[in-house]
Amino acid sequence: MSDVVLYALLGVGTGAALALLALGLVLTNRASGTVNFAHAATGMYLAHVFYEMRASGALVLPIVGLPARVQLVGEGSQPTIALTFVITLLYAALLGAAIYLLIFRHLRRAPALGRLVASVGLFLYMWAMVGLRFPIAPPAERFLPSGSVQVLGKAVFVDRLVIAAIAVVLTAVLYVVYRFTRFGLATTAASDSEKGALLIGLNPDRLAVANWMVATMLAGLASVLVAHVTKLDALQMSLLIVPVLAAALLGGFRSFVWVALAGMAIGMAQTELNRIQNSVSAFRGLSLSDTLPFVLIVIALYLTGRSLPTRGDLVDQQLPRAPRPTLVGPVTVTGAAIGIAVLMSAGSDWRTAVINSAIAILTSLSVVVLTGFVGQISLAPAAFAGVAAFGLTKFDELGVPFPVAPLLAALLAMFLGVLVGIPAVRVRGMSLAIATLGAAIAIEKLLLHWHWFTSAGTTPTDPRIGRLDLSIVAKGDAYPRAAFGILCVVVVAVCGAAVANLRRGTTGLHWLAVRSNERAAAAAGIDVNRAKLVAFAMSALLAGLGGALLAYQRRTLSADYFGVFVSLGALAVTYLAGVASMSGAVVAGLLTPLGVITVLTSDDLTKVSPYAYVINGALLMAAAIVLPSGITGAVASAIRRVRERSDDRPQRPAAIA
Repeated sequence: MSDVVLYALLGVGTGAALALLALGLVLTNRASGTVNFAHAATGMYLAHVFYEMRASGALVLPIVGLPARVQLVGEGSQPTIALTFVITLLYAALLGAAIYLLIFRHLRRAPALGRLVASVGLFLYMWAMVGLRFPIAPPAERFLPSGSVQVLGKAVFVDRLVIAAIAVVLTAVLYVVYRFTRFGLATTAASDSEKGALLIGLNPDRLAVANWMVATMLAGLASVLVAHVTKLDALQMSLLIVPVLAAALLGGFRSFVWVALAGMAIGMAQTELNRIQNSVSAFRGLSLSDTLPFVLIVIALYLTGRSLPTRGDLVDQQLPRAPRPTLVGPVTVTGAAIGIAVLMSAGSDWRTAVINSAIAILTSLSVVVLTGFVGQISLAPAAFAGVAAFGLTKFDELGVPFPVAPLLAALLAMFLGVLVGIPAVRVRGMSLAIATLGAAIAIEKLLLHWHWFTSAGTTPTDPRIGRLDLSIVAKGDAYPRAAFGILCVVVVAVCGAAVANLRRGTTGLHWLAVRSNERAAAAAGIDVNRAKLVAFAMSALLAGLGGALLAYQRRTLSADYFGVFVSLGALAVTYLAGVASMSGAVVAGLLTPLGVITVLTSDDLTKVSPYAYVINGALLMAAAIVLPSGITGAVASAIRRVRERSDDRPQRPAAIA
């Protein structure tokens, strides 16, 4: 019991920082109805700004094209801690106002997918900008009081208690401000009814700007304090959004007190799970603490969600048009023939690009099935791909031959996809995105680091059927072998034709009905739960096949290949290409890094621009605002407008003989 108390107290500092981050997330949600997935990433960037300013006196700017640094104090001089905090918090306020005015102000009435995509774009942008601006992370100086005090007979570091005190004070301040002041009551009124706020003379935009400023300041402060007790790690600090989302959900995205208590409890529980993990040999190598937020998210969503929306609920999907595939056979055969012709006749770079694009098409197709056809937002396709990739090596160890091994691996991913999809029975939209984000990290940290599951090794057996060698391995310019590329193209063609036929059949009609209106679909006799789970299964199966092909391509596997950033990138490029159409999946595959478009525009496939993620993030935010139907949707709309104009054009009278 004494160890339990000690480790729980050690987690007070981290829990308090999570509480501060969660409070900011609640504010942005109140201000603009947005669950900002980039909230922790924005705070992470501000923490780098703080410690860089403290070390060099320079203010780091996050906009490409502007000077990277502005020297605020003389070189060789250090600003005081107080001055550094003041400048960083003012900078955070300006950054929060800019984020709202430039991005989320234009998405107030956008569907959940549009707001999610914009926040994912901001997430990628901030994470990539830290890599550009801070090649070497600045030192995280310890500025809080050191030493320890006795609490319940245990020694606890003073800095953890100071952070907890800061969280308690700020929670109390927010409670008072939003409960008793005119600004707080006006914010609550605007969040409940924007139209009603306008009728009584309130300006929702001004209120939203002020709340985004406060929320971003809280994110910066919390991230600075996190770095103080852990370390300045861009990836880990960005992924704090998962426990932060769990805390906000447990507090209902409303109560500051309950949200703060939930954040502190999660931080303390994670520390205790780390103790258990280190003391039990069977758990070593896993990350039980990263699994806890996912479990809490699922419980909270399942308890608060409903199997169907009520008649009074406004379920605003407004997803892009999902055109009915036509000429499936000719298009499939033509596309496969072009890919095979390139593989048989082109050089090494082109073969590599075709293989990369083919595998990416499978992943994008999994996003199109689930998000584009059914309206269920999932952030876990890369996790399912990882399960299939490592599962393939496990089946190899058991002596299962090709092609049975990759099929079983894909079925394993499908089974896990159904399990993750069970919450979709009761939740939808942004809530489901939160659940699948937690699932992606839990699968990565728990399953893909489980020694038993990955003990078969990280190199799958080369694919062969008798004497037919379908492996990628070759020497010199013969790499990659065309045979492996043909395997990839054939798999994509078969899967694409299968999905197109599903979309044209009864299953596809049920999917679109569920996407449009779940309650109406149920009234029409459609089994909504079954339709969702079938879509999750199909999506995970496609991602699993992509993961198996990726395992054969990479040959040496790592859990890092299937991290949450890969899922975010897949959603990003698919949304940009066209998330609701088969052609969107193909265009997304062509646009993938090191794919066909890359070889068309670059002389060296080995070089990836350091600005790639920055550009992708910026394009994603722009697409969410001005191109919600993606590239293929915009092209299709333009073609329809041209046809309509030509149909409306008056016909010339026939000449009289």
